[in-house]
Order: sequence, then structure tokens, then C-alpha cells
Amino acid sequence: MKQPELKANERELIKLIRFFSKRAKSLIEKGQLDPEHEKLTAACENLEQQLYTHAQNRSIILDKRAKLEKVVEDNAQCPQCKHADMLKRTGTTSNEHGWRCNTYKCRRCNITFTWNRPNNPWHLVEFLELYIKELNATLETEQNEAMREHILQSIAQMQDSLSRLRPVLQDSDEEVTALDQKEQEMTRLIHQFKNYLLIEKIKLDTLEEPEV
Repeated sequence: MKQPELKANERELIKLIRFFSKRAKSLIEKGQLDPEHEKLTAACENLEQQLYTHAQNRSIILDKRAKLEKVVEDNAQCPQCKHADMLKRTGTTSNEHGWRCNTYKCRRCNITFTWNRPNNPWHLVEFLELYIKELNATLETEQNEAMREHILQSIAQMQDSLSRLRPVLQDSDEEVTALDQKEQEMTRLIHQFKNYLLIEKIKLDTLEEPEV
């Protein structure tokens, strides 16, 4: 399996762990260090495995999050020529509702515009909720039965989409919140263990006779 990407503080601690473990084992073999120190070496190796497991879990969660952010296809078209084949995405912006939307340039009409639809599922939920509210308001005054039926079908389809989308987003949000908490815990643990190992390393230095 591909090694997960480590943060700078994680790489630094693993480097220190491996150096310390190698040094401690060497001194134990020479009889200059109590075998009880092997418990600390084992703890180091256990922490290194924890770091890799955490990094792997982080990578999985963030990859899932990134894919989820891209599931929305906005099907933009130029407001002038009503075509999509000559559109080039130029970036993102926020509209009056605070929704993130894509900006485009139409190379046929040589204009730039913001597609007023969210480009991510979280804001899409808000968009659909607002649209359903507007459609329900329209129903109160709409007299044409065929149009009323069309509106009701549209509302049902959007409600179905929301019912499937909401739990997926909630699960993702909970995963990211839990990951953030775990990141904070690991940052504290890395800081504490690094300082502890640096002190232990100084102790090991005093055990070895300087070469003359």
C-alpha cells in the first residue's frame, strides 16, 4: 500500500523515533543501557505506527471530502447565446446568498459571467430548499392544473434529491469534525513526545564515551 502523506511535524517525529530506537538498541547490545529501556523503544515503534494509521485515515477522509465537493455538475450555459460548448471556467465566486458559484467565459460571445447555481453539494441543499419554498409559494396562486402538476412533480424530485443528499453530507461533516479533533490530539501528542525523546537522547549521549 502507498505510504500516506505525512505532515512536517509527523515526519520530524518519525525521524527522531527511528534515530532514538536505533541508538537505544545499540547501547542495550553493548550493555551500556538497561534492557528496561526496550519498553520505551517499543512505545516509540507503537507511536510511529499510530502516526501512519492516522495519516492514512486522514488521507481517506480528505479524499472522500474532495470527491464529494465535486459531485455537483452545474450544466452552465452562456446567458447570451444559450450554448455551453464554448465555455471556459475561469474561477469561483460567492453570490448574494453566500453560495460558491463557478465563473465562466464564453469564447463565442466574449463575455464573462457567474452561473448562479452552487458548485458544491452543501450550498446546493440550501439552493434546493429555497427553490422548493418559492415553488410552494407559486402553487398558492397557480390556477392551471397542468402547471400545478408539473410544479408538484418538480418539488417531489427535489425533495427526493435532498433526502438522499443530506445524510451523505452529514456523515462527511461528522467525519471531518472528528478528524479535526483527532488532529489536535495528535499535534499535542507529537509535541510532548518529541520533547520527551529529545531529553532521553541527551541522556543517551552521556552514556557513550567520547572518542579520543
